[in-house]
Formats: sequence, structure tokens, C-alpha cells
Amino acid sequence: MLLSSLGIAAYGVRYFLGSVADDHFRRHLLLLQFHIAGGIGALLAGPWQFSQRLRARALTFHRWLGRFYLLSVGMGSVAGFGSAIFSAEGPATHAGFGVLAVLWFVTALQAYRTVLRGEIELHRQWMTRNFALTLAAVTLRIELPFMLAALHWPFHRSYVIVAWLCWVPNLMVAEWMVSRSR
Repeated sequence: MLLSSLGIAAYGVRYFLGSVADDHFRRHLLLLQFHIAGGIGALLAGPWQFSQRLRARALTFHRWLGRFYLLSVGMGSVAGFGSAIFSAEGPATHAGFGVLAVLWFVTALQAYRTVLRGEIELHRQWMTRNFALTLAAVTLRIELPFMLAALHWPFHRSYVIVAWLCWVPNLMVAEWMVSRSR
């Protein structure tokens, strides 16, 4: 989880270094950069939040890192929703990425609200769901090349499918994990 998060975060940095070749992305670059910056922050902070050792030894650090994570998700999800409207390949991708952005925001908000009420187990459950959605960035970058290179599917079909497949199975696994912890 940590290595894949670091890898995708490093991959996202290229959008800040002027190496965006795709005209579609260039037209909406600022919005995309806010989405990527939020995603990078979430990917870098998120894995550490699941460390029981970190929570036990440095609860204050866990809380501050959690605030950074939630701010990152907030920025990334709002900009992600805006980006979804302009996503390539039409309404199916707009909907897939748009629902992802909304759920990413709502699960973060729920996690924050439950921890404020002192409902730590509910907080962990919401954070499990939320980080599963954060990992959609990783899943997409595994699935899309597989569809294009190994399955030889055209980009349109692959992108429409991956707009949903990058997060729905992640969320299903998170729900399974949450149900096992009850």
C-alpha cells in the first residue's frame, strides 16, 4: 500500500513540471493540478494513518497528519469533481469519476464528524472506506495499462470501464473489511 501510494504520488508530480503532452489535460491544467495535489497529499499521508504503532506512540502527530490528509482529500475531491465534468470519453466517465469524487468527500466528512464525537471505531470504518477511494488513483494506473496493453482494448472502452472499475471494487473490499471488524 505504501509503495504503490508513493509511486503514484511521484507519477503525479509530472503535472507540475510542465510535461503534460495531452491537449485535453492542458486545457484544464489548473483544476487538474489541484486534484493531483490533493491526491498526492492523501496518498502520502494516508498509509501512515493506519499504523497502530504510530497512533499508540504519537497520537498528536496522528491527529495533525489526519487533518492534513482530510484537507488533501477535500481539495482533491472538489477539484476531482470539477475535473470529472471535463473527463475524456463522455457522460459515463463524467458520472464514474464524479460519483468517486463525491464519495471521496462524503466519506472524509463522515470520518471527521465521527472522530469529533469520539466514535473512534466508526471513524476507523469511515477512514477505511475513504482510503479505499483514495487508492482509486493506484487502481486506475494498474487497470488502464492492462486493458490497453494486455487486452488490446481501445482507449474509449477502457477509459469508460476504468472510470468505475478503479473505485467500485476498492469500496467493496473496504465494506468487507468494515463488516469483519464489527
